[in-house]
Amino acid sequence: MPIDLSQLPEGLDANLSEALVRCAQRADAIDLAYLGNRVQAHLQRARFAAQGSSLVNLAQAEALATTYDRLLGQWATLPAVSQPWLKGAMLYFVETDDDDPDFESPAGLEDDVVVLNACLHLAGLAAWCVDPQQR
Repeated sequence: MPIDLSQLPEGLDANLSEALVRCAQRADAIDLAYLGNRVQAHLQRARFAAQGSSLVNLAQAEALATTYDRLLGQWATLPAVSQPWLKGAMLYFVETDDDDPDFESPAGLEDDVVVLNACLHLAGLAAWCVDPQQR
């Protein structure tokens, strides 16, 4: 199904918008359960990386994964316009070649938070947003 680019979540800079569009297009063909498993695997990698580095913001990784799990549990009730973008945000989270590598700097997950929060706003779920300052 083609992604409706006129419904791109607001609040993203050009680089993050471009990355989200790419991820949403790729995620369209990916099964939700598979994406959910990849989210959990990425969280496990974050936990492992945090054992050896204080740069990994494990609290943010856990908050992101928890929010994605919550979304998956409510998927059928989410606005259809937001679903491709939320799938794209999940893929963006689990990919290692995003704007800032997740486990190599203290700000590594901040771009993932920005992408998810923009998609949550589009879905009318601002109350579910992850705190970008969470440590």
